[in-house]
Order: sequence, then structure tokens, then C-alpha cells
Amino acid sequence: MIKYITKCEYSPEYKYNRPANRRAMSILVALIVVSTLIMLATVGLKISSDEAEITSYDLYAMQAQLSAESGLMHAAASLGGDSSFTSTVYGTMEVAFANAAEPAVTNPDDPEFDERRFAFYEAQITLNRSNETGRILSTGRYMGVTRKLSAEIEKISPLKLKKAVISYE
Repeated sequence: MIKYITKCEYSPEYKYNRPANRRAMSILVALIVVSTLIMLATVGLKISSDEAEITSYDLYAMQAQLSAESGLMHAAASLGGDSSFTSTVYGTMEVAFANAAEPAVTNPDDPEFDERRFAFYEAQITLNRSNETGRILSTGRYMGVTRKLSAEIEKISPLKLKKAVISYE
């Protein structure tokens, strides 16, 4: 019996079934899958680095807030000791690190100075002698983040403060 070839190598049906074309299609699909995975990994890394940055900013803001509270307490203590005290008090707080074994370098000009080890505050006392009231405005700074607290003085002598509130001035 004679077999006749009904499909020629050069016919359109055979064109898409050649081994070389199948290999090319599988390489193309593999490249698309790999590039999609790389894009997903890049997006995942970007999201995680953004989250870490947000978390560190929150920690800096909390330390600045604590520094502002310390300034408020320093000003209140100064005013409690001398009811005629009207000035600005400044202070530096050392921020403790769990792994910091050696003492902090306190001179900002020293190359070993690490600004992460210190938070700063400034508290301004304003008094109104006519009605024995006033206000304390304290600003805390840490790693470029600033927080302000304001406390109204209900009475100067003996010192009585209202609850401190965040100031958005």
C-alpha cells in the first residue's frame, strides 16, 4: 500500500507545530513569567522598605514627643522653684540604645558624635502677672522630627498646670 503525504512541511498547518516554533513559544512564556516574578519581588521589596521607613519615622516622632514633655517638666520645675522665672530653658536628653556599651560622645564637632544618641528640647515660659496665668510652649527635636507641646498655667503660685496638648503652631 502506498502512503501519500497529505501535509507538506511547508504547509500552514505544519508551520506552527515545528519543534523550533514550540521552543520559541516556551522561551517567550518563560521570559514573561520570570519578568512578572521579578516585578512582583521589586514591588514587595519597595513596600517593605517603605514600611520600615514609616516605622522609624514613628519612633523618631515618639522620641521628639518625649523630649518635648521633658522640656515641659523642666520649665515647670524651674517655674515651681522660682515663680518669677520667665525665660527659655534648653536641654539635651541622651537616648539609650540597648546595644550601646560605650558612653556617648557629647561634642557635636567630634567625628565620633552620633546624633541618634541625643534628643533636644526648648521650653519657653510666658507669664501674665496681672491674672497669675501663663503658658509653657515646649519643642522637642529628634532626628529631624519636631513635636510641640503647650500647657496653660492656671495659677503661678502654687504652680498649677492644665493638661499639655500638642501644639500645631
